[in-house]
Amino acid sequence: MQLICRYYLFGMIYAYLLYMKNINLHKHKIFRKTKDVLFFDITMPKSNATDLVIHDSSAVSPPDDSLGNKQFYIHYHQVDNNRVVHGSRTFELINFDWDRPYQIVKLDRNSGALKIPKKTYHRSVSCDDGSIVINQSERDDLFQAKKEFKPVSIAKDKKLAYILKTVKPIIVKI
Repeated sequence: MQLICRYYLFGMIYAYLLYMKNINLHKHKIFRKTKDVLFFDITMPKSNATDLVIHDSSAVSPPDDSLGNKQFYIHYHQVDNNRVVHGSRTFELINFDWDRPYQIVKLDRNSGALKIPKKTYHRSVSCDDGSIVINQSERDDLFQAKKEFKPVSIAKDKKLAYILKTVKPIIVKI
């Protein structure tokens, strides 16, 4: 029985590591904790821009298109480092270069910053009460907000639509 448990545990750890190889989290450091107050160091070494993203309810970003099709952002000149500071947010990630191209990651304030590499389709959904995210992004010299934040509908990207229809997502538990 002990041997079976060890193999099961090894299998669970292997599966976790296999799925986590594409998911990169930058953990925060708690440098002071008092009653009802936490002081975090959330420094991101390569960050050169910071966005504050507030969802007041269970918002979806980007929202579905006018026909109800899912839309995603994809950045070619920005790496996102999304850190939930209030509530929770679930990220759908699709990257054609990953072994497992479709992954879903739920974050809360204890998760750390989720790194979303360039050329990764992504969208997020907040919990019912909403969420607040700080994105400590890494932008290169070619970054242009109008181009980087233009949603892509699955109705206009056949490869993206194919992944969503045929690939079972990996649910990454943090």
